[in-house]
Amino acid sequence: MDISGKKGMPAKLYQYGALLLLSIWLVAGSLRTQGKKEEIRSFDSYVVSGEEAKELLSGKEEGDLLSKKEAGLVLNGCEVPLDKKKKVFYISQPLAEAEWQGNLTAYGGELCIQEDGYVKKMPEAIAEGHVFDALLCTEDMYQAIGIVITGMPVVSIDTEREEPQEYPVEDIDNYVFNSETRCYGEITIFQSGDTARPEDGSGEGDGYQILRRKVCYHERGQNSALFGKKSYAVKLLDHKEKGVSESLFGMRQSRDWKLLAMYSDPNKVRDKVSMELWEEIAEREESFNERGPEMEYCEVILDGQYMGLYGMMLPVDEDTLELGREDILYKVLDWYMPEEVDIQASVDQNYEVCYPVRIRYPKKDGSVEKLWKPLRDYFSCKYWHLDFNAYSDMTYTENLADYYIFIQTVSGFDNYLKNTYICAKKTGDAEGYRMLTIPWDLNYTFGNCYDYDPEKNYTAFNPDTGVNYVEPVLEQLFRSSLQGEAEILKERWKDYRCDILSEGHITELLQDNMDYLQKTGAFARDTEEWEGALNSSDLTEVKGYVEGRMRYLDEYFGNF
Repeated sequence: MDISGKKGMPAKLYQYGALLLLSIWLVAGSLRTQGKKEEIRSFDSYVVSGEEAKELLSGKEEGDLLSKKEAGLVLNGCEVPLDKKKKVFYISQPLAEAEWQGNLTAYGGELCIQEDGYVKKMPEAIAEGHVFDALLCTEDMYQAIGIVITGMPVVSIDTEREEPQEYPVEDIDNYVFNSETRCYGEITIFQSGDTARPEDGSGEGDGYQILRRKVCYHERGQNSALFGKKSYAVKLLDHKEKGVSESLFGMRQSRDWKLLAMYSDPNKVRDKVSMELWEEIAEREESFNERGPEMEYCEVILDGQYMGLYGMMLPVDEDTLELGREDILYKVLDWYMPEEVDIQASVDQNYEVCYPVRIRYPKKDGSVEKLWKPLRDYFSCKYWHLDFNAYSDMTYTENLADYYIFIQTVSGFDNYLKNTYICAKKTGDAEGYRMLTIPWDLNYTFGNCYDYDPEKNYTAFNPDTGVNYVEPVLEQLFRSSLQGEAEILKERWKDYRCDILSEGHITELLQDNMDYLQKTGAFARDTEEWEGALNSSDLTEVKGYVEGRMRYLDEYFGNF
């Protein structure tokens, strides 16, 4: 090759550069070759016959390698979650994949999995919750273990320390709501197959993903405190214990998450299906953002104890609703609304709380009076000095119609006065705001309602499909229809009934989620772990309720 005529570079230097590039290419090729030769160990590569297992045990004594952390299993460099009492490891694998995902290795001993009829029938093993008998063997000792392959993501939390929280009463928001003991440690989240999909939820799952972060968590929820299986608020942290946002299970990035125990729902599908329905309604609206919470299922091991089936929920916040600096987000916690003097008292004390309302965004910067003003104006025309024209002017009527239709459809026992977010969106006017209503906490739906009997998990099923779950003042707004609200309501009901709110679609969502819970083996494990939860995979009752409910609502909305 003639290089003497190359411009801008001396010939010798060009030759050295070419040789350097060639050397880099050869080294890279060598590394690629070495990478291909690296052995990736799958589950079945450790399977041994019964005779081979007996030979391995010959001359060895049974020991307790696990309690001293002298041995264990590792998947892609991360320790596999272990139920210490049962000595069972939980490994997440995708339901749809035929091939094993992830590099499975052992430390502190040789892993041997005893051959049985399920080794070649992994889908059946996953669905039936089969526990594979296995051994961790050293030269003179062995540890008997079990291995469960689950088709669901696994979340493992290890607590390192607890810190009681103390706030002065002047800091009323933290004093009342954030005073729980904080637990700090590490969280490891195993995602595979579809659960490892991109943040935007598009496309297929991207191989095997394991996320390991520092974590801060605490118990949450009024009813959760009554149960052995708790719900938790979770904050992801970096190595300096500062909040860090991550995408989980294809949901958008956030540092703040909720682990819902779903203990009071025997079918474990009500929260999920309700959120899915609201998401479909919100996605159809293009004029404003009314997105709500999102949730995906997972199994949780907390400090070496299998805790069962949970919902990892992304709550509503300023990012969900794409709020600007002048927008305000309120959270309504209980059944009643405050009086005007109550809010004035919070203004006087410079409080971000006027129970049952909390200001969630933005954080106060000086006086809170301007943060309370939109809600005061809203409550004034809605409750204190009823004015339907002002009420309608201060809201997005389409959003109120969506909320009305949704709450009636899912029979939101706990949502027609409480468990809502109210968002004040700044308009072009100097002091103008328009209000959006967003649902959350959707466990008491599809016929389930609160019951005072603890033996029933404070839950009862009301088969009466003719009960109205709507705030009276909201119903009155649409029935009075001073600005054509009734027509908007009927048009949207007619639109949604064609697809989103058809009986077939709702019952399909219920069944699809139940099928997933069963095929992953998670529902059976949760049922075994929490007998008092009275779990039931039979959806006959709730499907019948949906069909009766929609017949009732066709007549109800048709009469507007």
